[in-house]
Amino acid sequence: MATLRVTCLLVCLLLFSCEPNHLEVVEVFDNNAPKEAYDVSPNGEKLARYSWYRNGIKAEEMPFANGVPNGAYRKWSVTGFVVESGNYKDSLREGKWTFFVRERVPYAKGYYKKGLKQGKWTILNEDGNIIGEQFYSNDSAVGIWKKFQKDVLIEENSCHEAIESGFFKSYSSEGKPLIYQECRFGKPNGIFMSYYPGGSLNKIGRFESGLKTGSWIEYFANSKIRKIENWNSGIRNGTWLKLDDQGNTLSRAEFIDGTGVFEDSSWRNNRMNGEVRTQLRNGEYYRIETYENGLKQITADYPKDSKQPLVLGYWKDGKKEGAWRSWYRNGILKDSLNFKEGELFGDQFHYDSTGRLYKKEKTMGKNMPTVVEMRNN
Repeated sequence: MATLRVTCLLVCLLLFSCEPNHLEVVEVFDNNAPKEAYDVSPNGEKLARYSWYRNGIKAEEMPFANGVPNGAYRKWSVTGFVVESGNYKDSLREGKWTFFVRERVPYAKGYYKKGLKQGKWTILNEDGNIIGEQFYSNDSAVGIWKKFQKDVLIEENSCHEAIESGFFKSYSSEGKPLIYQECRFGKPNGIFMSYYPGGSLNKIGRFESGLKTGSWIEYFANSKIRKIENWNSGIRNGTWLKLDDQGNTLSRAEFIDGTGVFEDSSWRNNRMNGEVRTQLRNGEYYRIETYENGLKQITADYPKDSKQPLVLGYWKDGKKEGAWRSWYRNGILKDSLNFKEGELFGDQFHYDSTGRLYKKEKTMGKNMPTVVEMRNN
């Protein structure tokens, strides 16, 4: 009886001395909703970390052991579905991990070892079909990566930085070769070949350390030569030819250290300079773009057989800058726009075909509201 009383007393003492874990909130949103918190044991040990989105949906759940992440981890989207799930071991990702594009629909899955990707990773579409295979060794890409389209192999790639010798191949949806490229340590190195959809050779040349070198030859679909280019470590050098399908010369140039003129394009030190002419809409229009030291300066579009532009605009550092104007075919101004660093900025004017201003806009830059003023008179 005495033993029973002692046992009951010990149980009571244990029950009343046990304290529950408590949630320690360490960060809140401006509405005082919790943003980040820890599950803390009575002795102060952190057992898990939680985070939430502002809408109250849980964002992350990270279990802890011995003060570092250990155990099953999950991450949710702002709408509430799991986007990542896997395990941590001693603060590092370990074992199988799955990534989701929407509720219970994975788009990638594979394995980690001591925080590094290892072995085969599978990429899937929303229907669950495999669209890619990737291989890793200690987080570095290895092996032949593959892409599929409707179960048809469309790409093979072993051009990885960690691999001395590899290749890149792409195929049409019918399985016919489109591109073959040799590489070294992830950069193009060796033979390059591209093909027409019908299977005939389109272009052949060589790279050295990522730069074009030697003769590059482009063919018509009937296998006759269309163009010959000569390169020296990425620099245009030597004879360039463009031929018609009867073998007649249409354009010829002699480049010296990247300087020369070919097909109405001027190059200086391997950078485009001067005017470049391009036909638009099967020759109905043509575009003249002016370059200086490889950077575009002016764009102008013209109707065929006319010197009156339909569009005229300016560039700076690869972005639209300053005035851009467009005209109706009758020569009346259509739009008068202003750009700053590639974005509409300032006053913008729009006219009808009689020359009447019907709309004025004031734009103060990207992500800023536009003030619109319609003109009725």
